[in-house]
Amino acid sequence: MRAAERRKLIGTKKALEKDRKERLWCKDQWTEFPVYRAPVDALLLNPENRRFTAERKMFEEQVGHAFDPETNPDDEMSIISLLLDTSHRVEGGVVKGSPSEDALALQEDWKRRNQERPFWIRPDGTVHNGNRRLAVMKRMRSSGLKATEWVDAVILDPAEIDEIDLFQMEQREQLTEDFKVRYTDINLLLALKDAAEDRGIDWQDLESIERVAGELQEVAGGDHSKNYAILQLRAIKYMDAYLDDSKSPGQYQKLLRQVERFRDVGKLMARVETDYPEDAADILRLAFAAIRAGNPHGDIRAFRKMFLEDRARYDRLLKDVQREEADWETKGEQRLADPDLSSPPGDDDETLEGDPPGPVVPNYPKEQVSRRIKNAIDGLAATTLDAVSLLEQVGSRLQQLDRNPKQLKESLKGADGEGARQALQRIIKWAEEAKGLLKENR
Repeated sequence: MRAAERRKLIGTKKALEKDRKERLWCKDQWTEFPVYRAPVDALLLNPENRRFTAERKMFEEQVGHAFDPETNPDDEMSIISLLLDTSHRVEGGVVKGSPSEDALALQEDWKRRNQERPFWIRPDGTVHNGNRRLAVMKRMRSSGLKATEWVDAVILDPAEIDEIDLFQMEQREQLTEDFKVRYTDINLLLALKDAAEDRGIDWQDLESIERVAGELQEVAGGDHSKNYAILQLRAIKYMDAYLDDSKSPGQYQKLLRQVERFRDVGKLMARVETDYPEDAADILRLAFAAIRAGNPHGDIRAFRKMFLEDRARYDRLLKDVQREEADWETKGEQRLADPDLSSPPGDDDETLEGDPPGPVVPNYPKEQVSRRIKNAIDGLAATTLDAVSLLEQVGSRLQQLDRNPKQLKESLKGADGEGARQALQRIIKWAEEAKGLLKENR
């Protein structure tokens, strides 16, 4: 059914619910909206739903066209899966997945209590709040289960309430409504990006970011403070910078499950840009290298400490990373590939031990760069240890090679053999020199 037909059907079939109003916070004030009974057949799942913007773009690339649930039943099935399932993949040009626990709970709640709150729809039937509930009804119908033919709805005219108004209304709704799945982190950031640009943000101006953060703090997630809104906006800024550096501008779907890493880049760069502007580009390069190598976001936090407290170690790490990346950069292989979402999702806010894998960067020297970063951070941590602790840790780590003697031989013969030889030579030289200390202190 086309938009004009849906608009006509709603216009002729809708029935005003007498004496019922829906009180919503809209444009900084409470407003009462009339509630109508609207036919389900005239409602359309919204393919532009902000909840799954990044995922939708990725799967649209994979199937080769933009999803159009209005005319293509397969695309409607894909949208339903994005709304209700997890572990997504494409099969036969359709996105499929496994029903999430939230979706199953919503289905059971609908069977038991029917509709609690009215949908928010446009005059043409496009749903802007209630897509998951509509998806549940459509899936129930396709499974032969009984589903309602009419729903309660508030009709929002776009001439009066635009998309940014709707976004802000929905963010406030999420604070209280049961069975509503919140925006995933990256899709919340994309919605915030639109809202920020609507307010004329200058991403390179710290004062502009602070101003817009103050205006959007109530819908920015987290603790709804201005500081958290600033953190969110800075994460957006550096996601854009990373995508540009990766020759993938605007392809946010490539960064699914990476938001926490970019929040830490924002924290890292906040002080650096102000206090050490001449060094900002190099520190950002290290941060991007850590993201490409899949290092946990905690490693990104360590760069500022290394820069401030051990400049020589920081300089060595920067040169080592530049050397490891040289061949990859020369070949121009910076573009990103799609992440694999077929496995159960990790939370963008996972702890240090539970970080999701990094972005998919074909042919990036991931192991080499990750090892360089890890070893430099480990060395920085060792600077606070006393001599006995250092010697015990060195001995404990060398014992690992004793337990697996083939490991050292294979390392000396492998692709990183020269690095292994140099490290072993340094250890032997140090041990030879330390023998004199034992003789002096018998």
